[in-house]
Amino acid sequence: MIGRARALWGRAWFVPAVPLAYAAVMWALGDLRPEHVLVALLIGFLGYAHERSKRFVVEALPAIAVGYGYDLVRYARAAVLMPGRVLGCELRSLELALFSVAPGVTPQDWFVSHHGKIFDLLLAVPYTIFVYLALIYAAYLYVTDRPRMRHYLWSFAIANYISFFFWLALPAAPPWYLRAHGCVIDLATAPSPAGLLRVDQYLGITYFREFYSRAASVFGALPSMHCAYPLLGLLTAWRVATVRTLPLHILYAVAMFSASVYFDHHWIVDGLFGWAVAVVAVIAARKLLERWPQLSSRAAPAREAVTESTAGEPQRSALPVAAPPKVL
Repeated sequence: MIGRARALWGRAWFVPAVPLAYAAVMWALGDLRPEHVLVALLIGFLGYAHERSKRFVVEALPAIAVGYGYDLVRYARAAVLMPGRVLGCELRSLELALFSVAPGVTPQDWFVSHHGKIFDLLLAVPYTIFVYLALIYAAYLYVTDRPRMRHYLWSFAIANYISFFFWLALPAAPPWYLRAHGCVIDLATAPSPAGLLRVDQYLGITYFREFYSRAASVFGALPSMHCAYPLLGLLTAWRVATVRTLPLHILYAVAMFSASVYFDHHWIVDGLFGWAVAVVAVIAARKLLERWPQLSSRAAPAREAVTESTAGEPQRSALPVAAPPKVL
């Protein structure tokens, strides 16, 4: 088995076994969850089964690293988070200085009093799909445009790790927290879906309540990764998106930004910071892949012969390609 692993992975033969070791550590700490076991078995099987499935694991490594980073940041927060370091009313004061809609009224304050069922249901859509859509979009690009998928996934990973740093170095309270608890920071406060509770009530479900109850921390509003994710897709597709697909990317980014404010989850400052993180991540990922192309799978199938040109049109290599990839 070790010989086969070395034949597939060389000196990195142990990589697919890392999730299994992580699950063992979580079991020893008494914090093992079913997803730890499921992911460990899946990555171990795909990593060692075949050269083709191994390539899939290599391509998915950025997304896998994000999942484990998000899991681990819970422990880091418990070690470094202190009430005196959390930004609370300071962010509200900044919001009032930059974006107030009336004296002493932030946009979030205004939407708490001015919301409607149709807007609740429409703006809940991007909040419902944002994580799943990122994974589905990456899977779509895996089939249709492998180079852009690599750029997207590495941008996704870099953006998330930037956010992990700021969640620890500059913890920030969301608007709903200050509305419910004032300026006093209580680290024991449970996460809340805020305005999305209305959607649960309309539909007679508990989806958003349960989803946000599993959040790693209340004090991770800055930067807003809800706002960053759609912009990652927009920026990595900018050169190849068509007149039909580009408006969809833009609409998704604007709708998510609006929803984050409307549902009392984020300050506008959080969203703008999230967009800035996305821009930095996309640039950094491009430079990273140019500098170390070995970060992607070494064996590229023929369908990967389509790349993006600086003019925004597909550029074909000498490899035969049956048809150009669809662009989303």
